[in-house]
Amino acid sequence: MFKPFSQLTLSALCILLLATPDQLRAGFGNDAFEDDPKLRQDDNLEWPEVEFPSPEVRGRGFKAGESFEYRAQWGWFRKAGRIAFSTETNDDPEHPALIVKTETASAGMIRKFYPMTLVATTFLDTENWRMLRNETKGKVRSDENSTVTLFDFERALMNYEDKIEPEFNHIRELPYDCPVDYSSAFLQLRGMDLAVGKTYPLFVSTKGKFYYAVLEVMELETLDTDIGEVECFRLEPISSFPVSKVFREGGKMAVWITNDERRIPVRFDVKTSVGNASIRLEEYELAE
Repeated sequence: MFKPFSQLTLSALCILLLATPDQLRAGFGNDAFEDDPKLRQDDNLEWPEVEFPSPEVRGRGFKAGESFEYRAQWGWFRKAGRIAFSTETNDDPEHPALIVKTETASAGMIRKFYPMTLVATTFLDTENWRMLRNETKGKVRSDENSTVTLFDFERALMNYEDKIEPEFNHIRELPYDCPVDYSSAFLQLRGMDLAVGKTYPLFVSTKGKFYYAVLEVMELETLDTDIGEVECFRLEPISSFPVSKVFREGGKMAVWITNDERRIPVRFDVKTSVGNASIRLEEYELAE
């Protein structure tokens, strides 16, 4: 009954990475995997040519020591889940990185029928502002979840490892050199020069898949939020490649970011044929 909620939540926000100290000392592990031909997954898609913003621009929305906590709504359930993401610096000086951690859990009545706890951590290269490593851990009902995704930009490869269901392991060529997860994409948008009518490309990697999306600022809109009444930029995807299931079925997405110096993502909505989900900010802490 509650399966659509999990799909929307998982597709909206990627889930936790916990790299061990040995793995970090090895350079996040992204130079350790072998290009096994048996794991190679052919990419027959003709990816469009894209000019992404420079690393300097892509990195402006990221600051260590920040946190954002959201309430997830689904249909009539106003407290269906909790989502939080935060940033911190990696404490290994030999491998500088920004850690983006995301924690997701069902709540209230939903949790009684659909217990879910998922955590994700992404390590971002602080020079080029792209994912080096991502790991997810969690549990949905009785099903365990544990994956590790590594990126080798010299070889332009991604290695996806599912520790629970290894038959899904694969290696793919990277079509672009600046992947981020969903949470990092929200933070990346904060640093863009947002203006009505302008568009912004994103390259998202999640669960071993790639998505190239273009978001456009549709309008300025005033929202009544838990942090007060704020004017926001409303951004919507105007294209996605390949086309995701949500769009194939006529769904819509939108994200609202405050039109002030804080640039806080205050709301994210997904509308589909099977129900509507909304993620709304409750608390936040910005870097000093």
